[in-house]
Amino acid sequence: MSIPAGEQAVAIAVPIRSFAGGKERLSPTLSTEERGTLARRMSDNLLNALASFHVVVVTNDAEVERWARSCNVDVLRPETPGLDNAAEAARMWARDLNKTQLVVVHSDVPQPRSLPTICGLPGITIVPDHQRDGTNVLALPIDIEFRFSYGKNSFRRHLKEANSIALERKIPLRLIHHHELGLDVDTPLDLTHPLADTATKELTR
Repeated sequence: MSIPAGEQAVAIAVPIRSFAGGKERLSPTLSTEERGTLARRMSDNLLNALASFHVVVVTNDAEVERWARSCNVDVLRPETPGLDNAAEAARMWARDLNKTQLVVVHSDVPQPRSLPTICGLPGITIVPDHQRDGTNVLALPIDIEFRFSYGKNSFRRHLKEANSIALERKIPLRLIHHHELGLDVDTPLDLTHPLADTATKELTR
């Protein structure tokens, strides 16, 4: 599939640590195998939503790499583990490909269909999770030095960093509270959300 000209300058980074080894907080509800199935379903949904963009999966997991290559998606293996290092490695990768915009998106967003509208926005865009704690989507120009700071309370840290850069560089900063993109599946309660239905079908008990 050819990539539209306006989207060729955008790179989408999807960090995935692993399928079966993630989402430990769901273990009271889902088995290891079920958690792996859920993670892969959500990742499949994400790639389908981003079919017209240049996507790279950032991982050091062999199973995830095989899956990504079977989907004809680029794979990047960062030298140092951790989500911050994955995002920075993706920024350097995108810069070397002469991209102008990077979008880092979590793979556990079960309804990613609105992502293309976010990916096309100039400047810096942040989509926090529903709890205003994590950063589900972070889009930024390639040529800015951005300190990625994922983990608990990442939204506040990223917003502070983005606000400082936006003021200095005089670029747009958008904070989008999105009812779909703000949902990530982290806890058993998230599994019951109506927007998670397509990913959790036949898994939850």
